[in-house]
Amino acid sequence: MPRHTVHSRVDASPETVWAVLLDKMVHPQRYIEDALDAEILERGTSGVVRRLVLPGGVAFRERITADSRRGTVTFTLLDHPVYEGTVVNRLQVSPEGEVELTFELDWTIRTDCVDDRDPQEPLALIRSSVMHTKRIAEALENGR
Repeated sequence: MPRHTVHSRVDASPETVWAVLLDKMVHPQRYIEDALDAEILERGTSGVVRRLVLPGGVAFRERITADSRRGTVTFTLLDHPVYEGTVVNRLQVSPEGEVELTFELDWTIRTDCVDDRDPQEPLALIRSSVMHTKRIAEALENGR
């Protein structure tokens, strides 16, 4: 599966966007439309391990780490039935103070697995995720 990167400017402060990215770690149902269930299995100083359940009974664990210095939250698949790899959510602030979100999906198909998804689906999902996260941050910033 190819790597997908999606960017979007966000009309919110870096602090608001960072708070949303941290919330996304422990409350995925607010950000992933088809998340049926989520459970935090471990908590550490820089992140969590959570179990996520999606439609069709797809359940997997992922390690999620936050690095405030770099402005990244990294989701690493631990035991997904089809894929392995990461999704990185990156908060960037330009010298002019503009805030941008970048989501990078880098998944590969596990050995002996078949990917029966439409090849455009992962890109559409990551695009939707960026836009949904942007809308939430902007609404929080504007008190809505």
